[in-house]
Amino acid sequence: MFTSGQFNEFQNRVQEVIHTAQARATARAKEFESEARKLFDIVGDRAQVELKSFLAGARSDTRDSVANLGVEIEKLGKRLQEIARSAAEPLSNGKDDAASSGFQPPTA
Repeated sequence: MFTSGQFNEFQNRVQEVIHTAQARATARAKEFESEARKLFDIVGDRAQVELKSFLAGARSDTRDSVANLGVEIEKLGKRLQEIARSAAEPLSNGKDDAASSGFQPPTA
């Protein structure tokens, strides 16, 4: 069997491994959070620019165009809600795959 010294050494090693794994998981979670915040900022900026362009067009267009503007704003709102819902759900395969979200970063 084990001596108390061996058991204590084993217990210390297990605790060390668990602590290391927790530290890695915490660091990775912070990276994911940072990336998610960046993506939401980008999406928010895009939505704001799109809304401003719709409103600028509505000022100079007819009633039909204003009605179309309302429809487009509603679609934009629904899309933003979908993005928020999908961001709240964990990925099924457990990996962080930007391609699975359908999000394309802006090209400058």
